[in-house]
Amino acid sequence: MRVAFFSLSLLIANYTFGSEFPDSFFANYCFDCHDDVTQKGEVRLDDAIDREWGELDSLHFFERVKKVVSSGEMPPPEKKNQPGASEREKVSQWLHEKLMEHSRVGGTVLRRLNRTEYENTIRTLFPIRDFKVPNGFPSDQSFHGFDNIGEGLILSAPLMEAYQEAAILIADKYFPPPRKEVSRSTVVVKPEEMVISYSSGQVVDGAMRLASKSSPMMRSCSWPAKFEAKGSGKYRVKLKLSAIGDDLDEVPAEFHLLAKKVSETDASGVESLRKLAGFEVSSSEPVVYEKEVDIYAGETIVFYWANAPLDSDNADKADLAAFVKARFENDPRLMAAWMAIEHNAGIRGGVGWERVKEKLNDPELDLSTAKVDSPEGKKLINTMLKNPVLYVETMSYDLFENGPNVGIHEVTISGPGEWVEDDEARFSRLRRESFLAPGINMSGEPAVVAVMNHFLSRCFRRPVGEDQVLPYVHLITDHASQPGRTLEDGYHLAIRTALTSPEFLYRETRPGRLDDFDLASRLSYFLTSSPKSRFFDNAAMKGQLTDLKVLERQTRAALNSPSIYPFIENFTGQWLGTRELSEIMPDPRLLNYNDGDRKSMVDEVESLFREILTKNLPLDTFIKPGFTYMNQPLATKFYDMKKSVKGKGMKKVSLPESSPFGGVLGMAGVMMATANGVDTQPVERGVWVLENILGDPPPPPPANVPAITPDTRGSKTVRDLLDAHRADASCARCHNKIDPLGYVLENFDPVGRWRTHYPIYDEKGKAVPGIKIDTSGRLPGADQDLTHINDLKDHVVKHIDQFAFCLGEKILTYATGRELSYADRQELKNIVNRTVEQNDGFQDFVVELVKSEVFRTK
Repeated sequence: MRVAFFSLSLLIANYTFGSEFPDSFFANYCFDCHDDVTQKGEVRLDDAIDREWGELDSLHFFERVKKVVSSGEMPPPEKKNQPGASEREKVSQWLHEKLMEHSRVGGTVLRRLNRTEYENTIRTLFPIRDFKVPNGFPSDQSFHGFDNIGEGLILSAPLMEAYQEAAILIADKYFPPPRKEVSRSTVVVKPEEMVISYSSGQVVDGAMRLASKSSPMMRSCSWPAKFEAKGSGKYRVKLKLSAIGDDLDEVPAEFHLLAKKVSETDASGVESLRKLAGFEVSSSEPVVYEKEVDIYAGETIVFYWANAPLDSDNADKADLAAFVKARFENDPRLMAAWMAIEHNAGIRGGVGWERVKEKLNDPELDLSTAKVDSPEGKKLINTMLKNPVLYVETMSYDLFENGPNVGIHEVTISGPGEWVEDDEARFSRLRRESFLAPGINMSGEPAVVAVMNHFLSRCFRRPVGEDQVLPYVHLITDHASQPGRTLEDGYHLAIRTALTSPEFLYRETRPGRLDDFDLASRLSYFLTSSPKSRFFDNAAMKGQLTDLKVLERQTRAALNSPSIYPFIENFTGQWLGTRELSEIMPDPRLLNYNDGDRKSMVDEVESLFREILTKNLPLDTFIKPGFTYMNQPLATKFYDMKKSVKGKGMKKVSLPESSPFGGVLGMAGVMMATANGVDTQPVERGVWVLENILGDPPPPPPANVPAITPDTRGSKTVRDLLDAHRADASCARCHNKIDPLGYVLENFDPVGRWRTHYPIYDEKGKAVPGIKIDTSGRLPGADQDLTHINDLKDHVVKHIDQFAFCLGEKILTYATGRELSYADRQELKNIVNRTVEQNDGFQDFVVELVKSEVFRTK
């Protein structure tokens, strides 16, 4: 039957299609490879006439058919039976008309806030600037390269539970649950029950001795090991303190009592702690000091000697030098002992002091050069000043034993007494007053209506009507009227309800053209990952944002403001893959890489993108900018340009025309993102270029084709392996496009450093040159080989419309939260053509995308 139909079709010559399916064209040129038996590439065309055009899969199928027919990719060039240009044009036009007939602009599915947008929205809606979702909050899935696509933003039961938990935490910040009464108790803390860390203190002669005023608590402070305030209130603290040292009558020891959260890290600086009291201590015998202080729930008390002679962090070297010189002048034998030890890492803390003491007890200790003005003495003091932390930690143990020091003999803590308003209670009160709109009479339903009208308008990102407000009003008043409930309990419930409602969790829910408020919402989340910003809010309220002139003006203002950073960070992090760098763990020994390099790589990518955007540079700047941003580590370790820049700050650096670096195809971070931290992967890199630079992603490999052909014996390089793999005809068609792109990037190693040979590592992990890298290859239809990364850059610049279309599609996908339809892409094609013809800059391009029907339609 198929043969008869095929023969009949061959008799049809000059045909036209109207609304009829062009089955004769496919019978002539396609069915022999894509019928129900052969199905090369898992594509079957003989049943295409029966496909339903209204189905999304069918639209994708016919768009793919149109693409390969229009480009001449199919039938394959090696086939003798080829359609003429007019035949291709005729079929392509027919497919275009049918695709446009059944495709439409828009179509974003119901789209909730992703994790980043949710956190930013909470921070904007409520003055909780440090808000983070609770631990265990489900992650967002990535679709079409981004984590804000409606298709992937499903609302699962675990996620809904997480939203409810977060809503309770937020409502508690405004209307906290009733305070629990805490019974009064007394705690006695002995010196051995006090915490010490590093050289912060030591128990000597029945007292906890402190000797340093270093900023980190772990180097200067002590605190009770088992005391935590169960409630906020007045506590009476009694301390037995002494001080050992000369001149205490003239300059008493300033002893500070501080408060810290028990959960706070021991590395916190004392300057960040709340001061409870201060005492002047001058007696070498224990003296009792007593004070009533405010301690908050979850806090403990901290002991600190504020004017101690030693400071290991950010120390004033002149003061430290004066102290060391005075101590050595008073005790030359101590100086000689310090001069006699080996000065290395083993000097630290108590271990170091024991080594010094061992020399002090040596009867043959040489004192001949133990003078502060001798060459040997000056050398010792300079050595100590070069590393204050190391030496102060050791000298502290001298002071613990011999003074000066402050001793804490016993501490008694009693409370809580009278309740006090702690920081969280004060913040809750301020938040509550803000929420309840001071100045409004809060009694009665009208006040509740006013409060909820204001709150819900901000929460739902648009003015709300009576039909939305009144259910919340009734929810509040009904809840408050129940026995034991208050109006604040009702507001707590209303906040929780609003934050788990579809109006809050989802955005741009109305079909068709976006109105001013949905447009403001889409723009703000697109450019700032947050709800309506000042650039769009006023215009939306005035009903002006849908005016294209106003839309352009407001968009440009946002693009040129610091608030654009979230777009730069989130878009580049996903488009160029730098978000994934933290998940890649190269061997630091083999590749000379550390986490600081990762941050520098990300900064380079974002700095380039920001400059192209804000300065409205041409689109080819993404490919061949002639400059990049780098700091000293990048310049030295990755770009072999160590004389170009000093310091860790990013600076703009010009690049010669011949440089392989710069642009999205020449940055270490992008190249590392397309590898795995261990070795390079030409196929992955080639596919990445097709998907993210050229906009021509290959289809998934057929399920019945093995990843590697069996005959790979004798392969010595990845090229050998892939050449053998490509010998399979079923693999060759895609790999002919993929592999040349991957090969030409092989000069970049797994962390994006330039190389000319594959490395061979010796037993010590040292790399020596191995086989020379062959980067040559030719793209199908190209007029020259790709032998260097700059050849690929030249190719992309020559076809800048292809790159512009790819970039525009990525931006619109990110902005609208959907895979673009055929109709969407036709409008994008028109924008790209205008942009390229007029040589518009990148900012112009983004503005045109925002003004498009694609962006402005749900």
